[in-house]
Amino acid sequence: MSQYGQVHATAKMSSSRNVARLEKKLMRKRTLKQRFKEWLFDDGSDSSPNEIRIDEDSVQLSRETSVRFEIHQAAGGRVVQTRRYDQRKDRHMEGLYIITPDQDFGREIDKIITMEALKA
Repeated sequence: MSQYGQVHATAKMSSSRNVARLEKKLMRKRTLKQRFKEWLFDDGSDSSPNEIRIDEDSVQLSRETSVRFEIHQAAGGRVVQTRRYDQRKDRHMEGLYIITPDQDFGREIDKIITMEALKA
């Protein structure tokens, strides 16, 4: 008997070599817990270069085509500052937008996102 239960020999599997091969095959079979652990602790070495990666030393996401937004409260409304990196020109680009209190904030943010996407 093996540690995985009783192994029965058949006509095709009569030698001890075949029994050892079967035991090896059973040892290679991973449990659900093992597969989940491998998936959870995967280092991501086979990931494509366009995927979003999280830098373990900081909370920021690093991606070359990303746009960063900062929203500041001001006396006349809100100021939205955008930052992005232009890889072709090797420059950091910044933009400022002002949203007044009488404008719909969600609609204006939507317009800003569209404008920044068209610039890229």
